[in-house]
Amino acid sequence: MRRKLRLIAIIAVLGMVTAACAAADDGGGSDSGDEQQGEVTQGGTLKAALISDVADAFDPHKSYYTVNWGFYKCCLLRTLLSYNGLPTEEGGNEPLPDLAADQPEVSEDGTEWTFTLKEGIAYAPPLEDTTVVAEDFVRSFERLADPKASEGGYAFYYSIIEGFDDFSDGKADTISGIEAVDDQTVKFTLTDSYGDFGMRLAMPATAPLPEGVADGHVRDYGRFLVGTGPYMFEGSEDLDFEAAPEDQKPVSGYKPNRSITLVRNPSWDPETDDLRPANVDRIEVEIGGTEEDVANKVDAGDLDINLDGVPPAQQIREFLSDPEREDQVQAYPSDAVRYISFNLAEPPFDDINVRKAVNAVIDKDGMRRLRGGPQFGDIAGHIVVDGLLDDELADYFPYGNEDGTPDVEGAQEFMGESEYDSDGDGVCDAPECKDIFAVTDQADPYADQAALIEDSLKEIGIELEVQALERDPMYEKCNDAGAHVAICLGPAWGKDYADATTFGEPLFGSVAIGPDSCCNYSLVGAPADLLKENDYDVTEVPSADDKIKECDTSAEDERVGCWAEFDQMLMEEIVPWVPYLFDNRVEVISDRVENYTFDQFHGGMALDHVGVSE
Repeated sequence: MRRKLRLIAIIAVLGMVTAACAAADDGGGSDSGDEQQGEVTQGGTLKAALISDVADAFDPHKSYYTVNWGFYKCCLLRTLLSYNGLPTEEGGNEPLPDLAADQPEVSEDGTEWTFTLKEGIAYAPPLEDTTVVAEDFVRSFERLADPKASEGGYAFYYSIIEGFDDFSDGKADTISGIEAVDDQTVKFTLTDSYGDFGMRLAMPATAPLPEGVADGHVRDYGRFLVGTGPYMFEGSEDLDFEAAPEDQKPVSGYKPNRSITLVRNPSWDPETDDLRPANVDRIEVEIGGTEEDVANKVDAGDLDINLDGVPPAQQIREFLSDPEREDQVQAYPSDAVRYISFNLAEPPFDDINVRKAVNAVIDKDGMRRLRGGPQFGDIAGHIVVDGLLDDELADYFPYGNEDGTPDVEGAQEFMGESEYDSDGDGVCDAPECKDIFAVTDQADPYADQAALIEDSLKEIGIELEVQALERDPMYEKCNDAGAHVAICLGPAWGKDYADATTFGEPLFGSVAIGPDSCCNYSLVGAPADLLKENDYDVTEVPSADDKIKECDTSAEDERVGCWAEFDQMLMEEIVPWVPYLFDNRVEVISDRVENYTFDQFHGGMALDHVGVSE
C-alpha cells in the first residue's frame, strides 16, 4: 500500500489523481513482498536488458557496480549474511543468515566474529560434489587482499580485519584475522570494534571461493565463476578446471557486450535458502541499444525490464495516466543522493558563509523537475540518505526550503556575513565571485541543471564558468585536488551497504582526497602539505576525521545516532555540499511481471523474487 500511495502522489503532480485513487481502491496490481508467493507463476523466462555491459567481467572481487551486485545477490553467489530482496520498510537493509547457520557469535569487545556454516551447501556444476567449507572463505579473502585480483574493487572495506593489509602488502603469508577453525566454523578478528562488519560480510566479494576455480584468471575470473546461488551461467557444467587455465573455455552464458543467460543451478536446495524464492527458470539479458529502444520493447512486452537505464519521462507519464498500467511504474528510494560539491580550499567557497548562502539559494525543486519530477526522489536537506539514519533527520532542513524552493532572503543574509561581500548587502562584490571554475556532466539533464544553478547564484553575486565533460572525466576532474575545480555540479553517491560509514570516509575522510584516492571532492580534512603542494593559498580546512573514526568504531546500537550527529556537523560546521535530491530508482516493467519487489541492497528489481506470466 505504501508504494501505491507513493504513486498516487506522483500522479497528483501530473494532474491525474482521480484515476490513481480508483486504481488504489480496486486493490489491483502486484504488491511487493512475499505475501503473494503462493500466487506467483513458477518457471518461465524473465527477459531483461542492459544498455551497457556489467563491470569487470563479473569478477566479484573487482566488481564495484550495483548492477553486478544485483546479479550476485539474487542469483549467482551466496555469502555468510545476505538480504531478503525487499525494501527498507520490509527489512531490506537488515543482513540475515545465508550460508551462515545463524547470526554470528560476537565477542564482548566487538572484535571477534565467529560463524557456523550451514552443512552440505554444494557448489554449482561442474563442482556439484564439492561443498562449502570454512577454508573457502579464507581463500576468497586472500584473493580479495591481492591488489591485482581486486584492482578497482572495494578491498579497503576489509582493512579492519587483523592482518589483511599485511597480507595485501606482501608482509605476511596469511591473513592473521581470518581462521578456519574447522570445516564448519570461520572466525574473523578485527582491529577494533566495527558494528557494521556483518554488512561488510554481505558484500559479494566475500562469497566463498572453491579451490582452483580462480587460478590463472586474474583478469577474467567472472567468466569461470562457480557459486552457490539458485542460478548459474548457462554452460557452467562444461567448465573444465582440470585443464591448464589458458586452455579453459569460459561459460557460454556470458558473452561480453552481447548477452547474459542464467539458468537454474541444480545444486541449489531451497530448503537451505530462506531469502530467494527463485521463481523463474531462466533469465535472459540482452546488452546494448538505447533507452528509448528498450522502453519500446518493454511497452510491447518483448522485454520485461531495463536493468540499468532510466525510463523515458514520456513513457512514465503515459503509464501513470492509465489505471490499467500504473502498477507497471515502480519508484523506490535508492539510498543515493545528488549534490553540488564545494572545494573548501578554493575562493570564494573557502568562506563557510558563502557555502551556506549557496545552500539556501539553490532551486532544489527546479533541479528535481529537470530530472523528471517528484517520482525521481525527495528534496534533500542533508547528506546521508534517510534510510541509513532510520529517518532521524527526515525533517532536518538547516537552510530552509523544505519544499525545495530557494530562500533568497536567507541566502543574502549569509552572504552579507562573508568577507567577499564588503558592503554586507547580500551580494558578493569581490572578484573571486566572478568566472568561478565549475565542472558538470555533459549528459542530460545536467546542462539544464547547470543553467538553473547559474541563475540561482546570480541572486548572491556568484558567476560560474561551467565546463561540461563526459561522466568519467568529470569525476576525475572533480577528484583531482590539483585541478582547482571550485564547484562540482554533477555528482551523485549511493550507499555500498546500509550503514552511513559508506558516506563517511569515502566522501569526507582525508585519506579519500584524490587523485590517487576517491571521492572527497571537497578536500575536507586536507592536510597543510597537500594544500601547499597543490598551490592553494589557504593553509587549513575543516576536518571530519575524528568524527568518522568515532562513528566507524561505534557499537551497532549507537551507530545511527553517531552518524546523524556527523551529518549535522557537516551541514552546519563544515558545509561541503548542497545536497538537493534523495534519488529514487524508477523502473518500468512489462505486464508479464508478477510480484515485483525492490531489492534495497542493490537498488533495483529483485530478480530472485519476480515471476513472469507466459
